[in-house]
Amino acid sequence: MFDREEMAMCIRCCDLTDEDYSRWIEENVQTYGWTMTYIPGDGGRNPAFGYTVGLSQFQHPEIIVFESEPCYAYLSLKPLAWAVLDGTEFDEGDDLSAFFPPPQTAELLRFPDSELHLHVANTMYRRPGQPPLPALQLVWPSRITLIQPVGNGRTPDRGVR
Repeated sequence: MFDREEMAMCIRCCDLTDEDYSRWIEENVQTYGWTMTYIPGDGGRNPAFGYTVGLSQFQHPEIIVFESEPCYAYLSLKPLAWAVLDGTEFDEGDDLSAFFPPPQTAELLRFPDSELHLHVANTMYRRPGQPPLPALQLVWPSRITLIQPVGNGRTPDRGVR
């Protein structure tokens, strides 16, 4: 889709100091216009997720996706991030079929509070005294969800009986 050179790299297992990691993020944003930060899940209540860092410099919300593998998170975010760098502005409910053709439907929802999940982006781009950065969540509604309605459709089944 894009003919730019890029580097996909997972550094979650490297022994980087906080300073080295921050420098790596800044270098990627300067080189490519954006990068992804990935937070592994704990196998319990806290799922894994990845999010963009750098879209805020284009006055665009950062994008987060809950995904169990960093490569899938990156591949999900990549076409949207490059589109933002090319001038596309996304918002909740936008048609993403040009980026994820059927049957791989995807949706964007407004992410209510980015302060906890998008720590690196907020550290880099949030001004003192300002609210957390705006963010959008990339959602794959065709995938199985963790909470399924049961009975009349109003009561969630959380797998606890």
